[in-house]
Amino acid sequence: MRFFISFATLASVAVAQYDFGSSGASSTVPAEAATTTSGSAAAATHTVLVGSGGLVFSPDTVVAAKGDTVQFMFDGGNHTVTEAAFNNPCNPSNNAFTSGFTGSDSTTFSIIVTSTDPQWFYCAQPGHCQAGMVGAINPPSSGNTLAAFRRAATTANTRSTPSNVFGGVISVQGSPASTAPGAATQTGSGSGSSPASTTSSQPSTSPSGNSAASLAGGFAKAMVGAVAGAAALLV
Repeated sequence: MRFFISFATLASVAVAQYDFGSSGASSTVPAEAATTTSGSAAAATHTVLVGSGGLVFSPDTVVAAKGDTVQFMFDGGNHTVTEAAFNNPCNPSNNAFTSGFTGSDSTTFSIIVTSTDPQWFYCAQPGHCQAGMVGAINPPSSGNTLAAFRRAATTANTRSTPSNVFGGVISVQGSPASTAPGAATQTGSGSGSSPASTTSSQPSTSPSGNSAASLAGGFAKAMVGAVAGAAALLV
């Protein structure tokens, strides 16, 4: 009888220690370690009217953050929005944005701001830049100001006029948007996408989940059978 009690106690301890239930080892990485989230404030869109009420950009100054969109809406006349260097007004910069001549009141030209450095732009229609049709994105409040750029433009000599769209997206009302060569594009969390997540798996050296429960159940049944057999021998 002592042998039977000792054997039963040992069997119950072994089953308890060999429990592979849901609290056992698992290859699932904790959520707080498996998921990384990146996010930023929503990007803003700044609208500038081109040629509304004369040879002007309205407004002629835009204060934009990195990732914001500046949308130029052509509102009268055949104009362009063309980027220039501060020290070379009325002439297009290399690899800079330009809308080309639109000739349509229903056209928009959109760029994405990739830096908070100042950017200067003008209309490349002959004589318009010299007449003061210029503007700036994030101009400084002193030194190279928009007013200084406009003064320099009045005496600038135009040496070239861009003809191809570059560095932005042209959209005509009623037609799909077209991406110009060199267009800036926006990706990542600032565009409203779902938070990024990463998952990882670890090799399992011991059973888990349903397989673990099945193995534990089989082991328990074997131990119960052994106990019953030992009891029968003692009777």
